[in-house]
Amino acid sequence: RASYHSSVESLASACDVVTINCPLHPETEGLFDKTLISKMKKGSYVVNTARGKIVVAQDMADACNSGHIAGYAGDVWFPQPAPADHPWRSMKNHAMTPHVSGTSLDAQARYAAGTEDILRRYFDGETQVPDQIYIVDGGKLSLCFIHRR
Repeated sequence: RASYHSSVESLASACDVVTINCPLHPETEGLFDKTLISKMKKGSYVVNTARGKIVVAQDMADACNSGHIAGYAGDVWFPQPAPADHPWRSMKNHAMTPHVSGTSLDAQARYAAGTEDILRRYFDGETQVPDQIYIVDGGKLSLCFIHRR
């Protein structure tokens, strides 16, 4: 049944799944911090396809690791690219993917083929081929991108 909530805190406390789909601006930066997260239902899920900076990374990691939040999924990080020690890389119950909003099907096919090649080379112990991985290299378009055009 539908119900009205006068605040994001009230709405978040009533939901089993919260999806974040708002723009990033000063009022949404860090919106999902430990205060708001603590008001969410224990065992709820969060899906963020908006902007990584809307969520305080360590606060969400702490909530997932404690079990308060059952899982976090998204395709946005802050910063991007995320450093190796980013708390979302090691938190429990997460599913992170590359951000592909607004890309063409052709571009998505290239991402998939490139990811497959990188993983195949890694698992086969082969050297990666940077000119096939990077779109920009040394401030210039890489050869693979130039040849595609």
